[in-house]
Amino acid sequence: MEPSQQTPTKNKCKNQHPKRFTNEQIKALESIFEQETKLEPTKKMQIARDLSLHPRQVAIWFQNKRARWKSKRLEQEFTKLKSSYDSLSIMFDDLKKEKHTLKIKLHELNDRLKKNREGVNDDDDKIITSCFGENEDQEFITWRNLSGSAIIFDELSENPNWWES
Repeated sequence: MEPSQQTPTKNKCKNQHPKRFTNEQIKALESIFEQETKLEPTKKMQIARDLSLHPRQVAIWFQNKRARWKSKRLEQEFTKLKSSYDSLSIMFDDLKKEKHTLKIKLHELNDRLKKNREGVNDDDDKIITSCFGENEDQEFITWRNLSGSAIIFDELSENPNWWES
């Protein structure tokens, strides 16, 4: 190849991907960006002079950096929210299963209550513990007289059938 043909090709390659900033310039711009993400025109001019760049190069670098920074922040927030959502979704599913189990136990208890309506007997305590266990932490359940009422929950809410919703 003739040297005249090589020169335009080399120049063309250099113009397509010119190295716009040195590593030192990038480090300086990064450290300034950490302090302030937007520049006043006077500050931009000063940085351009200090780094031997055009003010427009500094402005564009900051604009691009803000865009990348914002995208990264949004991605991190999305990841965090997705993780929270997944956790809450699992908790919700667990609570739905627990609600279903409690409804079944409640229906069993109401069926036993209907059978024992004639009078209170010593087996009532056994009915309660067999359906709900002997865990004393379940204080949210307040029992009425088992022979006196088909509603076995105390007035925890305005709607005595709150578990049906």
